[in-house]
Amino acid sequence: MNATKKKTGSEKYLVIVESPTKEKTISRFLDASFRVKSSFGHIRDLPADCLGVDEESFAPTYKLLPRGVKIAAELNRLAKGCDIVYLATDPDREGEAIAWHLTHIIKAPADKFKRIAFHEITKQAIAHSLKTPRGIDLNLVNAQQARRIIDRLVGYKLSPLLWAKIKSGLSAGRVQSVSVRLIAEREKEIKAFKEEDYFTLSAKLTKDKSDEFEAKVVKWDGETIEKTVLIKLFSEDYRHKTSIFKKFEDTVPIATFLKDNELKVTKVEKKSSRQKPKPPFITSTIQQDAYNRLGFSSDRTMRIAQSLYEGIDFKGEREGLITYMRTDSFNISAEMLKETSKFVKETYGADYACQTPRLYQTKVKGAQEAHESIHPTNVYRKPSDLKESLNAEQYKLYDLIWRRFVSCQMEDAQFDVVSMEVSDEKNKAILRAGGRTMKFDGYLKVYKDLSKENEEEEKEGLLPVLKEGDIVKLKDIETKSHKTSPPPYYNEASIIKTLEKHGIGRPSTYAAIIKTIMDRGYIKRNPKEKKILITELGDLVTDKLKGFFSDIMSLSYTADIEEKLDNIAEGKDEWIKVMKDFYAPFTKNLKVASKDMDITKPNVQKTEEKCPKCGSFMNLRESRFGKYLACSGFPKCRGKISLDAEGNKKVVVKPIKTDKTCDKCQKSKMLLRKSARGYFLACSGFPRCRNINPVSDEEVEKIINSDSAVNIEKK
Repeated sequence: MNATKKKTGSEKYLVIVESPTKEKTISRFLDASFRVKSSFGHIRDLPADCLGVDEESFAPTYKLLPRGVKIAAELNRLAKGCDIVYLATDPDREGEAIAWHLTHIIKAPADKFKRIAFHEITKQAIAHSLKTPRGIDLNLVNAQQARRIIDRLVGYKLSPLLWAKIKSGLSAGRVQSVSVRLIAEREKEIKAFKEEDYFTLSAKLTKDKSDEFEAKVVKWDGETIEKTVLIKLFSEDYRHKTSIFKKFEDTVPIATFLKDNELKVTKVEKKSSRQKPKPPFITSTIQQDAYNRLGFSSDRTMRIAQSLYEGIDFKGEREGLITYMRTDSFNISAEMLKETSKFVKETYGADYACQTPRLYQTKVKGAQEAHESIHPTNVYRKPSDLKESLNAEQYKLYDLIWRRFVSCQMEDAQFDVVSMEVSDEKNKAILRAGGRTMKFDGYLKVYKDLSKENEEEEKEGLLPVLKEGDIVKLKDIETKSHKTSPPPYYNEASIIKTLEKHGIGRPSTYAAIIKTIMDRGYIKRNPKEKKILITELGDLVTDKLKGFFSDIMSLSYTADIEEKLDNIAEGKDEWIKVMKDFYAPFTKNLKVASKDMDITKPNVQKTEEKCPKCGSFMNLRESRFGKYLACSGFPKCRGKISLDAEGNKKVVVKPIKTDKTCDKCQKSKMLLRKSARGYFLACSGFPRCRNINPVSDEEVEKIINSDSAVNIEKK
């Protein structure tokens, strides 16, 4: 619906949200008696130039942020003429804290403030929240306040220690430091892993010429061929495969035996199996799935989800498309369950709809069950209907959320499974084959599991119709060479899964944790191989901290703190007591570290490369973007040479001016430029004109070899 045009000063009610986009969306749902205004997030916080916390009482000193001065004045002006101030910030601890801070900034009687909360930005949800206001939940505020103060104390106390012992500009944190350790320990575990060769055998068998199938040799002389080895890692148990055959020569006797002996089917088992859908998304799983399926970073996923939650214009309306995206609960409202069941029956048929709604229980530590899962606000709003209203990345993420949610309320997929064993007369060698065929796709009609998306693999798993006692012929036998696999490097999806598993951080912090430790240069991405790697600096800081702060650097400690914060939020613990229990041992460890921690500067690797600016020798350094060469004369000289993943100097291609005129501004000439993805044409009138065009390989060669081509040196 279109917002009613409002006369300034005529409003009886002020609704404060923390986002301008929410302001724009919610304004459309309310009449002229309401004024919606954004606080632009937190407008009051601990001071940036000092600790801001009393170390005895833990009383915080809050100050208006620089950008908050004007906002506070405007909110006070608007509140003065209103009967009620509705605090409509996000339905989590952070949102509750923002609402609480607003009550201290706006000079108004306490009974003038009403707290409203909603998990989706729709007309119905806003109307319901206005009918059911409540007071500020001080337990939630104190939980957020305790987290903020603990993180401030750790950051402000540990960071100067790192400046003194390693180098200036470093930072440490309660959550970020143990997160860096996860990646550092994994890299050590990978380096310590000793790869070994092992061998397995597969046989191609047939009864008739058209019935060829593959079977794996699983037992030889009573011993299982493939073994699973368990390794205890820092964060989890890791299992890898090996076999009893360590050399190719070890497989020769069994290969010879199979060629010389008659084989027959000794067992055939047929059964049905069901595959259940996955639950709807929560914050951690949407970040993992968006990374694995769409290649989105966690930070990018949350930014896109925020835009879908806050509202999109379509067909003359503006409304939030998904529920609140920072949640660890699988809850679905009864109304949404009813609507989804109706939609599935109408769209896919009664066979695809569950007879009773599926309810999911969360396994996340400290999950806040009052929240909703991430799902569409209207299941009838199909992705295809919104394609014209969404940009490409919004469409992809909404499509993923919509499909995952609809599928979670659909019937199981059903399969016919056949397994078969083949052996010689004395069962000296046992071979096994298996296959399955889908007899009902169920939820897979909407949302395919990643491991099941390759249809050809499923076709290869089909077995011919055979019965026990049938003689089969050996057509071929293949000895396959393998290497034992080391633990995998973390990627964004797997590190988030690990943080969630150990209760490190909360849904709202996963993306921020990764971004922070990457920005600090403690970890780096290898985008080609989708790995997160530790940097030399991250490794050094981790080793230093775990030597003196074993509690903060342990997995269980961070989870214990999170549990105590949850207890504060539920009113089970006093936040001051939690602060005291934390701070006493922390200050004791800090004193020991300040005295006993050795000074260790990051290694400076000198090279023979000379600086292109001043001619001095260059040093090999590392940042979150990888290794690079920096002038040894820094900071007087800031000469720098970028290196690729293999350590070779990157070839910097200067823009080449062409004789083509920009087809957008019709004024400037086009430049041939090169990015990581290849060559393209860009308007030389940038930034006034941002036109870019693709260019073919033939055109590139023609431009480069052209007599009129001119290299442009950027000033």
